[in-house]
Amino acid sequence: MSSPESEINPVSRLVLTRERIVAAGVDLVDEGGPEALTMRAVAHRLRSGVMSLYRHVSGREELLDLVLATMAADVPQTEAVGEWRVDLAAVARDVRAGLLRRPHLTVLLTSRAGRGGAEVSMLERSFAILRSAGFSPEEAVLVNHALGNYVAGAALWEAVGMAGATGAERTARREAVADAMAAMPADRYPSLTWVGRSIVAGTLEERFEFGLGALLDGFAIALDRRR
Repeated sequence: MSSPESEINPVSRLVLTRERIVAAGVDLVDEGGPEALTMRAVAHRLRSGVMSLYRHVSGREELLDLVLATMAADVPQTEAVGEWRVDLAAVARDVRAGLLRRPHLTVLLTSRAGRGGAEVSMLERSFAILRSAGFSPEEAVLVNHALGNYVAGAALWEAVGMAGATGAERTARREAVADAMAAMPADRYPSLTWVGRSIVAGTLEERFEFGLGALLDGFAIALDRRR
């Protein structure tokens, strides 16, 4: 009886390397999320036997860490200018851009926090800004959590809510929401009808920037109080 390894046509095999395995893992996560990454799925994509993968990685857990490091390394890094508000806002925009480019990175970052690689470099960047601004270590952690939660939530909302939609489809969805709000009975929902079609006010970027500005204002107030 032949083994799964022997059933792979030798002619169709790709030369296995750690880099090829990680690249295949990144593709699988991009397409279907972390749950799509299995050793069998990677082997199938590379036209390899499953056991051959273990010569290069110890298993799925190590591969997920390598995939996270690779994906996180693609997050843009705007050069710092030495002003904490400007630099922290740049971090938020950079991370948002990276998460919108790769929506499943949000799940990887939150589920595998602190496991090293580029993700730790992202934390170092944020804490360096907060340290130079004068925040205490405890405050820096709280600020980083608040900002990270906001960015991740905003990016996830955008990515899931508008996944696969064309510009025309996005406009149609916004109009449908506005129409539904305008049709609300005023006697039951006076505040919603007061908002009315303004429920769709602002572009996604404008909404993100408004929330980001509000957070930065709050951080600045907290910093001023301790001085």
